[in-house]
Amino acid sequence: MRHGGGEARNGGSGPGVATGHRDSKAKRQPGDDRMGTVTMETQAAQANHASCKMATNVVVTPGSINEKCNRYDLLNWLNSRLKTNFSHVSQTNSGACHCQLMDWLFPDSIDLSKVKFQPQNVDDYTHNFSLLQEAFNNSAGLWKLESDADEDNTALQKRPFRYSDKWKETYDWVERSTQGELYTYCRICDINLNTFHTGLFDLKRHQGTNKHKQKASLANCADLQSRIKEPLPCSEAVIQFIHKHRGSADVDQVSSRFARYVLGLKYPKDIVSVCQQTPYCVYVYGGVALGDDDTVSVVLVGFFDVKASRHCIRLLDAFQSPADEAGDQTAATVVDTLKRFGFPAANLAAVYLDGNDAASEQICSQLRELNPNIVALGGLYKVADAACHAGVMKLSNQAQEMIVDIHAHYSSCTTKNDNLKALFASGNNADSPYFHFKTSCLNFCLLVRKILEMWTDLISYFSSCDKDDDKAKLICSQLRDPKLRATFMFLDQAMKPLQAFQRHLQTHEGAARADLVHILQEASNLLRSYASCFLQPQAVVRFLKERDTKIPKNTKFYLSGAELGIGGSAVEDFLNESQSAEALPPLQDEVLSFYAALTCSISEELPLSDGVLRSMAQLLNPQSRLNITGKAVGELGTKLGICSSPEEVNHLTSEFLEYQLAEEGDRDDSPVVSLEQHWAKVLKDIDSNSSLRKLVLTLLSLPCPPLEAQRVFTQAIENGDATLFSNNEAMMESEQDSAQDVEIGTDSSSDSTSNMDSPDKKKGTIRGGFDWESSLRQKPQARTVFQAGAGTWDKPIGVDQDSKKGLESPDELVKETSPSSKIAPSPRIRRRVVAYQDGKGFLSGELVWGKLKGFSLWPGMVESWKTKSAPPGMRRVEWFGDGMFSEIYTEGLLPFGAFSKCFCKDSYASLPTYKNAIYQIIELAGERCGKSFTDTAKNKQDELKLMLEWAFGGFLPTGPEGFMPPGNFTSKGESSDSTLSDYQPPAKKKYVYKRNSNTNVTVVTYSRESMIQNIAEKGKNIEDFCLSCGTSEIEVHHPLFEGSLCLKCKVNFTETLYRYDEDGYQSYCTVCCAGLEVILCGNASCCRCFCKDCLNILVGPDTFDRLKDVDPWSCYMCLPSQCKGNLKLRPDWSVKVQEFFVNNSAMEFEPHRLYPSIPAHQRRPLKVLSLFDGIATGYLVLRDLGFKIDHYIASEICEDSIAVGMIKHEGKIEYVNDVRTITRKHLAEWGPFDLLIGGSPCNDLSMVNPARKGLFEGTGRLFFEFYRMLTMMRPKEDDDRPFFWLFENVVFMSANDKADICRFLECNPILIDAVKVSPAHRARYFWGNLPGMNRPLATSLDDKVDLQNCLEVGRTAKFDKVRTITTKSNSIRQGKMGPLPVSMNGKEDYLWCTEMEQIFGFPKHYTDVNNMGRSQRQKVLGRSWSVPVIRHLFAPLKDYFECE
Repeated sequence: MRHGGGEARNGGSGPGVATGHRDSKAKRQPGDDRMGTVTMETQAAQANHASCKMATNVVVTPGSINEKCNRYDLLNWLNSRLKTNFSHVSQTNSGACHCQLMDWLFPDSIDLSKVKFQPQNVDDYTHNFSLLQEAFNNSAGLWKLESDADEDNTALQKRPFRYSDKWKETYDWVERSTQGELYTYCRICDINLNTFHTGLFDLKRHQGTNKHKQKASLANCADLQSRIKEPLPCSEAVIQFIHKHRGSADVDQVSSRFARYVLGLKYPKDIVSVCQQTPYCVYVYGGVALGDDDTVSVVLVGFFDVKASRHCIRLLDAFQSPADEAGDQTAATVVDTLKRFGFPAANLAAVYLDGNDAASEQICSQLRELNPNIVALGGLYKVADAACHAGVMKLSNQAQEMIVDIHAHYSSCTTKNDNLKALFASGNNADSPYFHFKTSCLNFCLLVRKILEMWTDLISYFSSCDKDDDKAKLICSQLRDPKLRATFMFLDQAMKPLQAFQRHLQTHEGAARADLVHILQEASNLLRSYASCFLQPQAVVRFLKERDTKIPKNTKFYLSGAELGIGGSAVEDFLNESQSAEALPPLQDEVLSFYAALTCSISEELPLSDGVLRSMAQLLNPQSRLNITGKAVGELGTKLGICSSPEEVNHLTSEFLEYQLAEEGDRDDSPVVSLEQHWAKVLKDIDSNSSLRKLVLTLLSLPCPPLEAQRVFTQAIENGDATLFSNNEAMMESEQDSAQDVEIGTDSSSDSTSNMDSPDKKKGTIRGGFDWESSLRQKPQARTVFQAGAGTWDKPIGVDQDSKKGLESPDELVKETSPSSKIAPSPRIRRRVVAYQDGKGFLSGELVWGKLKGFSLWPGMVESWKTKSAPPGMRRVEWFGDGMFSEIYTEGLLPFGAFSKCFCKDSYASLPTYKNAIYQIIELAGERCGKSFTDTAKNKQDELKLMLEWAFGGFLPTGPEGFMPPGNFTSKGESSDSTLSDYQPPAKKKYVYKRNSNTNVTVVTYSRESMIQNIAEKGKNIEDFCLSCGTSEIEVHHPLFEGSLCLKCKVNFTETLYRYDEDGYQSYCTVCCAGLEVILCGNASCCRCFCKDCLNILVGPDTFDRLKDVDPWSCYMCLPSQCKGNLKLRPDWSVKVQEFFVNNSAMEFEPHRLYPSIPAHQRRPLKVLSLFDGIATGYLVLRDLGFKIDHYIASEICEDSIAVGMIKHEGKIEYVNDVRTITRKHLAEWGPFDLLIGGSPCNDLSMVNPARKGLFEGTGRLFFEFYRMLTMMRPKEDDDRPFFWLFENVVFMSANDKADICRFLECNPILIDAVKVSPAHRARYFWGNLPGMNRPLATSLDDKVDLQNCLEVGRTAKFDKVRTITTKSNSIRQGKMGPLPVSMNGKEDYLWCTEMEQIFGFPKHYTDVNNMGRSQRQKVLGRSWSVPVIRHLFAPLKDYFECE
């Protein structure tokens, strides 16, 4: 480490040995500000001298070679030992602290009274170091300090380090050297290293050299390539399956290479090795479609990964499904697959089959030949549907016929009745002319409930039908039958247990294994519940024990009519009121038949007895471990084949009792953890040969919902190494990047652990670390979004209505409402939080830098963990600027004191959010340090400048310790002694309105809570308030919901309504375009989300928590009838939102026709006609935005451009030649189109061309081809189908040409310059009717706005922005004779093709096709559009067309 210009080494004999200091800092003049005063350091020295009398030397060694020590750790250590207050390393260069350390290590070796603690010149420095040298000379066994030596001189020889085989545990590239034990051989570099000086530190230093990094990268790449080239042991069907679900290339070689990454570089050895040690489950999905007529059966393996604390599913193999669906052939192939890969039959615990029932039976039969104890749980997840169908079939035909007749009437009737539409429109039978009773249990129960609710309305409707309609008369007579209505009332009550069980199968509240516990528990109760409804108690007990289906069918075991339950007293009361008591006996007979058939069906479908299922649930659940007996565990072990003898049963029972006793001791104090984490912790402490371990792993390997094929396939594919898939260059860069970050004790060249050993590999794509909060739903995965600039340190608070004191003076008001008022609350109101106690530092309230994927280091603050205890090494961090949260490992954090190292000037210059984050964190740090910037700054820019100067200067005078949170001054190497955090994030600034600064000051705090109170109590209208912030100073009406927006919120709404994240959903809440935690709409074609505050405030309290359990949840835009409270959707919102974004520049023409937004379920894929398509920028952007494209027809004549589109988009674009050859007949055959885009050549329009011919000659005339297409494609006035178009051309054209284009297109253009979202100027005019075209162009975090961000490694940008890049090579220069924009190896250089591609927003190598040269690639790029600009324009179309 660098120490004041010298080099300090810590070889284990003492921390205070250092070489002399002779840099410029040692020559400062008198009067320099120093932290160590005479009084402070003298008192500290005397205190240490009195308390540190030692008989022997103090040996201070690092706690672990993996601990990385930096200058802040050194300063913390010095301050804690010497009771000083150093804030910068340069403050230790006087030699005084060295003398103190020497006296501390060797008492009385230095006379501290002679030390000059306040040196004034170089002589004072020399004097202190002379005292230190004299102490060294007088102390035997210490090194000699060469005070006059050069900086590169090292300490004299001390005890040598000899080679140890333990070093290979840290660095796998070391070997024993042939030159003796004082040397170590590096097999990567093929050299012998001198390691007798510092041992492992010498190895670490060597690993950090460029030579070793480069050779290690090449070795890793060679190793990866050798693995990739190995033939896959699976079938070709696996490659086709992966291609179908992951979309790899069509070329066989590339597909095989991609499949290798998806399956894992160690496939299949890693899967087999795990399954040889742990029980596993086989998943077989039959009839998986790969093409039109091609189907395969997919085999997967699932097991519980103890290290990762989760259930893991891996893809094993796939094979062609037999043409005749022969079950025996499929079964034989599955068994052969397991044998071929070497899976042990003894560990085969369970099987899950999805597909042909005949094949499923054959597969189960043959797998039981391998292991007779396997559990087939497929029937468990089908029991509700099968039992429902079996029971309904035993009811009277009258009930079935009535449902069929009503559905047939609904299907054949031309005018749809609202009640009938509500009955059938959303079910599986909606589009079928026949009703299928084999519908799901939930759908059938819902249908019965709806029929009962609208029974009277149905009678009225069918009574009003045509008198000649015999079917309607029949249905009406059936509806008037009291017995039939009583039957439906019984069904509604009797199906509730099945309905609840099925709903639990489809609603996943937490971790999968926790859901499995509830499913097993409910399944064990299901049979008992229904058997008790109609069987006598003794018969119930016998039936549950014997599972003999003859018992439910034997009438002598039935309950009497008085004891039989037929839906409670409501059914009998109804029949009595209807004077139809005679209908009760036949109804009871039907009920008995119903219960008997349903109970028998459940008994047949349940794979195990209710007692075994209950024991499985109780054993898995840590909370119910005391409810299960040792005998039940022994029976469970015997049933599952874990135990085969009484001795083994006794051994299992004793192990379980030991587990019960051990867990009982920790029951009260143990933190709440998930079921997977609990058992992972328990299993790590159990012997690998334990019977209890195998039993628990067997239960944890059982399949658990969601078991839909697509979800399981997605999980299995994501478990591979597909993220590593790249070309050789990308792999080389990745390896070199990882080598640069290596720390002591880590080895970048060592084999990576298996993916199942790395829980952090499943990090969400949402910005963040370990696991983005908890998923609100499984499909699609929910995410947490927070309002920009409104973190927990900035939470809104209202005026204290009950306070009698109030604000006493204007000064107090200013202090309360200024940004500098963010202070910690008093200890009396401090909330209780649990501190991080894993000894890895970064405690609650600390300011940090964190590394997030896709971003530079970002400033944040450590927050307390949400649950009782945090995983070791994990921290919950709130990021400044946007208020998001992440859960991140401490290895990815740095202290905020490392400002100079972590600050990114490119992000600061280009990202407003990053700039705001820097302002917020320095402001908070300044407040903690007592530093104010507002007094000397004239405006915010001056304030930011002062802040940055203070940060780069080391945060003087207090240093980084000054902004440590109250109570958290523990150094990062030590854990806090306190279990509580004294830090509380300060409050948010209030919205303040000052009427008169000289007289009485009135504080007006706007909040949405007060808005709701005013509406409820004072009768005000919600249109008088801003829905986003609650202020009454409104600007416009909210376009979507009843209410308004203030000016500030209107601007925010305009900029963010059509901003989408990578998952395709809105970045912010639909109501307020900000918000805290959000919930996503479950409709596949809807991209809306609603925040917690809007739901709880506008709809009603606790709405958010209630909706979290609804899956799938349709939002208020998809189902307006759900709107409650003060959240009311405007009936004409689809028109209002377009008027909100109306193009004001077109007022001299008639406004464009406004198209209402299309409901999500009615949206369809997009049909596009692209004229002058170029390199398919439109298609690229549409696909990136997630649109489903039905047809994309492109007109282009440039062969190079066509080659780019064909190759990069895999032939999905249909090219037609010259636009002039397209006729109305062609448009009729290809269309109707939804979107027309194009930009005609600008050669004869641009004023830059002196030989231009204008709009009516040369290539300028091609504009009229676009106009011709537009006039033919525009829908008629009575056609409500949305049709959008966009035309682009240069800005620098003549006024006459521009006026003519406007006159033909009947609108004015908007001007957009790509320089706002890219490193290059590219001003263009856009004409069109796209929604929201004139909204501000906002920078996305993914946009590369500076040239440096687009350059390759080793190249330096001479400018942040460049001129417009055209087809001419000279346009790269910054001026006609200007310099080139890039510097490399000290010389100017042109932009490389990959750099130009990134400037335009294209992926790297996008134009690298067809052996095109540099000039050709620049030409096709120079004629293209800027990708970020087109993305900005196309984003609002997501409200009209179907998305993926």
